[in-house]
Amino acid sequence: MGLRFRKSISIMPGIKLNYGKTGMSISAGVPGFRKTFHSSGRTTTSVGIPGTGISYVKTENKNGPPRNQRQTRNESSTYYESVSDPVATPNYNESKVKYDEPISKQVTKSVSADIHKKADDVIDWTEIMVSPRSPDSSFDADLWKYFHDVSAKVLSGDIDTYLQVINDIKPLNDLLNYGTGFEFGTDSPLKMEVEFQINSDNIDISKNSTEYQDYVCSVAIRVARDIFALLPVKNVIVHATDSETDILSVCFDKKTFSGLKFNLIDPSETINKFKHNMEFDGDGFKCIERIIN
Repeated sequence: MGLRFRKSISIMPGIKLNYGKTGMSISAGVPGFRKTFHSSGRTTTSVGIPGTGISYVKTENKNGPPRNQRQTRNESSTYYESVSDPVATPNYNESKVKYDEPISKQVTKSVSADIHKKADDVIDWTEIMVSPRSPDSSFDADLWKYFHDVSAKVLSGDIDTYLQVINDIKPLNDLLNYGTGFEFGTDSPLKMEVEFQINSDNIDISKNSTEYQDYVCSVAIRVARDIFALLPVKNVIVHATDSETDILSVCFDKKTFSGLKFNLIDPSETINKFKHNMEFDGDGFKCIERIIN
């Protein structure tokens, strides 16, 4: 999976310093307008209509001619960059920490609303930090060592380490049948933001049905479960898109989330327990504005 990550620091309301392997940039703006100045000399201007998913993007480079102007969904390429996969990192999805069965290529109606019922085991970073070796023989030894080596930085709230752990462990790889293009970002050790494109072509239910709404909400809840299990964050913000349109934006707070009985909940109704933007009627999902948290 091609993971992408964002590292940014809020300087003041509406202004962020972004940095990564390709350099640094400063972005400023409000909903509907943003301008970003990159250290490479590139300048990106985005003008959009909040709530429509449509924006006008123009990129200029002082070392070359302007790129073609285009109308598109608001892009986040200014803040994200690709991460290469380390060769020696243990695969979390192949370890015994995971208890998901392999998923089929076709998502059936019976499965579509139950995706949230399974999740990764919770990582106890404090226990791992004080124990160089796993007390449980069923826990992969190499994976435990990896967790132990980064545990101090994770517990200290180091954002770089959060993003590196996500890149190395790939906690959402087993959800690729339901969603693709997962992107992760944060400017605080207390939250993690995840964006993904819902896979709607391999499911045997209508996009206008409440079953499809449950499917999208179930995947979003599962994403939050896996991130809460992996990292000591207080909030997980999930943005789901379908055909380049934002259809769900929800902020899961850990306190409320921890009280859910996942085997009993209705996915769509559960979203209402959290701060969210979602509009669904007989014609299906409507384009919504993303939550800014």
